[in-house]
Amino acid sequence: MKVKLFKKKNIFSNMRDKIKSIYRKKILKNRSKFSVREVVTFMLITFGFGLLLGGIIMYGTGMFGSNSSLYEFASTYNEIINSYYDEVDSDKLLEAGISGMVRYLGDPYTTFMTKENAEVFNDSVEGVYHGIGAEIKLEEDGSITIGQVFEASPAEKSGLKTGDVMLKVNGESIEGKSLSDIANIVKGEDGTTVTLTIRREEKEMDIKVTRGTVDNVSVISKIIERDDRKIGYISIAIFANNTYKQFKKELEKIESEGIDSLIIDVRSNSGGYLTSVTDIISLFMKKGDIIYQLKTKDKIEKVSDDTNESRDYDIVVLTNSGSASASEVLTGALKESYGAKVVGTKTYGKGKVQKVHTLSNGAMIKYTHQEWLTPDGNYIDGVGIEPTVEEKYIYNDKLEDNQLEKAIEVLLQK
Repeated sequence: MKVKLFKKKNIFSNMRDKIKSIYRKKILKNRSKFSVREVVTFMLITFGFGLLLGGIIMYGTGMFGSNSSLYEFASTYNEIINSYYDEVDSDKLLEAGISGMVRYLGDPYTTFMTKENAEVFNDSVEGVYHGIGAEIKLEEDGSITIGQVFEASPAEKSGLKTGDVMLKVNGESIEGKSLSDIANIVKGEDGTTVTLTIRREEKEMDIKVTRGTVDNVSVISKIIERDDRKIGYISIAIFANNTYKQFKKELEKIESEGIDSLIIDVRSNSGGYLTSVTDIISLFMKKGDIIYQLKTKDKIEKVSDDTNESRDYDIVVLTNSGSASASEVLTGALKESYGAKVVGTKTYGKGKVQKVHTLSNGAMIKYTHQEWLTPDGNYIDGVGIEPTVEEKYIYNDKLEDNQLEKAIEVLLQK
């Protein structure tokens, strides 16, 4: 085992011996011509290799000495790479091994992601994407048009407008291509350019767009006026890294117009960053109020609001079975510590917290490292949070939102 474990030792030993041999020959042959500078250089090289060799030995011993299973993993990997009859992609083989470890845990929230999937995941939770900042739509007549053009996006700066009909991308016709194919062509790295040939009011023109990083909009707001009351409404699609900033901006905007209560809609919001939802909750709580509790292997920690900002108007949280994770953190905190009402249906029931570990090749593992509890210490994993007022969504041709109407009704009763 030691021979294989310290295989690199032989490489460096050989190199060191060769250097010694060269200098030994020179010493014997040209003793009178050997300068002090050369002697010092030789000593430094020998000392450097000694340190490097020692580091390798210590690293190897520390890594494998206390856990032979790790050695077996590395040994099996090397055996397959060196001896398997067919070509093997070393990166893919390593990914398969790591993926197998993750699957062994049997936790649905602990997953392995390839580099490509990790990039998509990171863009999602960071609240950004890389492209031109405009929606692409397929119309009933089969034409491809520009939908919403996001504010301050590369598309807006280049002059693209909603309703522009796309004809070509980089000089190639998009006729017969799917929306996903076109989107993949239009997307690209920041700083690169794409030329869109569009038709606007019967005039054809080329518009060059320099791709960039575009913020995803995860928060929208409006004011609902009913019975001489102004009820604020904020919908949160995901708790991304930039969601708190967007939420605070929208909250302050509708507050400046004189709202007297608020509906926070987290229906079908699957979660996101714990830090993001914590910051949003802290806008409402009083300093010292418990936001949630975190349970590790051997202890439970209570996380409290440490800010001086708070609100005291009535709040209703809208939930459904798709409200999960960070959405449930918000729901539990506002329900138990703030006194908010919850309208809709029971939440998903995800009471676990994940961390991510990025591999050197860009792949990633997302693994569970904590459980969270509500302010009152309730476990919600696999259970969910029950609404204060249950209201199942009723589908109708008029697209009327009966759950939202019930939330408004609850607030008007106050």
